[in-house]
Amino acid sequence: MHDERLELLLAISRKTLGIESFELTGKQTLDLHIVNAEDIGSALESAYDAGLLVGHRIGRAERTERA
Repeated sequence: MHDERLELLLAISRKTLGIESFELTGKQTLDLHIVNAEDIGSALESAYDAGLLVGHRIGRAERTERA
């Protein structure tokens, strides 16, 4: 399940949460992360902003195609 959306979310997770991979290793020390609420808020805000940007670009492209 690797597509552009997942790569974007992983990039946000790396930058804001310090999470390097979504793959489980079976090792609790690698699979569990303590993250503060402020960082979770930042990650969600980044994901929301990215969604708005992508939606805007798609909408613009569709309007251009119709013209």
